[in-house]
Amino acid sequence: MSDTAQQKPQCSNSELNHNDNSFTAVCVVEFSDKTPPATREWLLSRIQALRSRNGAELEARPVLDKSNHESVLHVGATYKRLLEGTEILGLKKKCKDGVIREFAMEDRDQFENIGDNFLSSAEIQWVIRHGLENLRSAETINLPGLPDVTVCKGEAIIPRCVASGVISKFYALHNDEELKHLLKKWYASISVSSLKVQPIAEIRRYFGDTIALYFAFLGYYTMGLIVPALFGLFYYIWHYLRDTPNKSYAAFAIFNLIWATLFLEGWKRKCSELTYNWGTYGMKKFEEPRANFVGTVGRNPVTGRVELVYPKWKRSLKKYCVSAPVITLCLILAIATMVGYFWFEEWMKRKVDGKTTTGQLLLIVPSSLYAVVIVIFNAIYRQVATLLNDWENHRLESSYENNLILKLVVFDFVNCFLSLFYIAFWLQDMASLRTHLAALLITQQILEQLLECLLPYIMWRRGKIISDLRKKKDKSRTSEEDQSDMYIYDGTFDDYLELFLQFGYVFLFSSVYPLAAVWALLNNIIELRTDAFKLCTVYQRPFSRRTTGIGTWQITFEMMGVLGVITNTALVAMSTEAKVVFIDSTDITFILVFVVIEHVIIGIKLFLAFMIPDLPKWMEEELHREEYESKQALKQQRMLQYQKT
Repeated sequence: MSDTAQQKPQCSNSELNHNDNSFTAVCVVEFSDKTPPATREWLLSRIQALRSRNGAELEARPVLDKSNHESVLHVGATYKRLLEGTEILGLKKKCKDGVIREFAMEDRDQFENIGDNFLSSAEIQWVIRHGLENLRSAETINLPGLPDVTVCKGEAIIPRCVASGVISKFYALHNDEELKHLLKKWYASISVSSLKVQPIAEIRRYFGDTIALYFAFLGYYTMGLIVPALFGLFYYIWHYLRDTPNKSYAAFAIFNLIWATLFLEGWKRKCSELTYNWGTYGMKKFEEPRANFVGTVGRNPVTGRVELVYPKWKRSLKKYCVSAPVITLCLILAIATMVGYFWFEEWMKRKVDGKTTTGQLLLIVPSSLYAVVIVIFNAIYRQVATLLNDWENHRLESSYENNLILKLVVFDFVNCFLSLFYIAFWLQDMASLRTHLAALLITQQILEQLLECLLPYIMWRRGKIISDLRKKKDKSRTSEEDQSDMYIYDGTFDDYLELFLQFGYVFLFSSVYPLAAVWALLNNIIELRTDAFKLCTVYQRPFSRRTTGIGTWQITFEMMGVLGVITNTALVAMSTEAKVVFIDSTDITFILVFVVIEHVIIGIKLFLAFMIPDLPKWMEEELHREEYESKQALKQQRMLQYQKT
């Protein structure tokens, strides 16, 4: 690829600070082969046009491909435009007095590092992406050269071009120097202490808030697993030496309940601290329609803009008359597979001598095969759920994600945990439950690590080999061209789902298998490295996104925590200790006692959640001070207006 102008692929903030005449490519817009030159030229002019003329006022440079067509645009911005965009977005930065405030151009001298490295590379690309995605048409038009593609008045042009296939790729560029430094500090430093001291600040500066918060959560969760892993290991060894591994687990169940509550409440505080320091705590944002949202021309009741609208009743009809039956059919298939597993296991028990070592190993085969089937079913259903979610045509990204989470959590919960509930509460076979849980957890984690370690490495090696071969054939090949061929990062959705299921394995039934936390801890230590490796070497750089927390995932983890109280209380009720204590009680009395105990434990859980504040004291004081300063500023403004009148 030969550029029509000399360009630098790196996003050096200092260069942006001191020389607005230099061009730094931050992101890339690639046109499809079918996009005519007239469309490309029109879009280039709109990107470069002043905002007063309904343009994005960004810098864009066309790049020639091998056919001498300007099929690629490199997009950047002047430092002044970046600061103006920072003010428009309401991005909060630290002032010289240590207070975090929304940036304002007229007060820019009050902010720290205003002249050097004021904006991170993630914030720079966020400002530029916002400028591109909020480039709107002043009137309803047909795209020049493409009369079949209509852009409504007030509609965002870039998302419309992406949805219609005019733009084939739209991605941010990696910064080779910054990425190399991050990779060395993040991925190469393998130690137990690195779990706690991940370079979250550097991750955020490079990848943005959403990805940084995921790794903060993963690190916090992994550190939290150390205590139940050590306690579970000690508990398991102690009872194994006493030759009572299958009889006593009430103490560990109680410990699990306390640990899960403290973990979730502790994460709330940690999340609040992080988002406050990042300037996103309590942030309210108005969401724009998704790029893939389709509809008819109408008027937005909130903004008053003319844009695409879609009847709510049509979406509801799709959800309840099509999506719900399809999901139900998938659940029935998962249940039928579970029944087949139990039949196969019973057949194996009749054919194999379980007293021999070989026989014991063979009896694990059904559970291991079932674990493989669960992973396969989860992967297939993910595609089905995504297709259904796309077809439902959700307007906002938050609505799209929440509906997809609901679909996946319902199916994956049934697919992964129903067999455990059946063994625990129908068969009431604690030894079988222990074996089955161990087989499911270990087998699934081995499979997932093979997919997450081996597959990314193969992808990276393949990409590197292809890149080296292309560079040998074409000495002028650039880093931007290599990044164009990299894989697209799908986000943190699958990672949160994996942790949610793991949390269920550890918390719901691990009172009968205390080593579950040990396996989860080992898995997560590897997970931290593999996820870092994939982000830095395999995928295109994802656009940074702002976030106020982990969203709906916090609710799903808390729901799992409440369900864990019920399951663990029931497991204790079926334990040997409980039967000995209540040997003279009737069945009704026995059940009532444990229902009361279950309610008491939930009450204790709620009490702990109430007693542990979601916000640390220093943060409450800062928020009160911000509120006071805001009221004082508003009062002064009103006084000035009163004096003028």
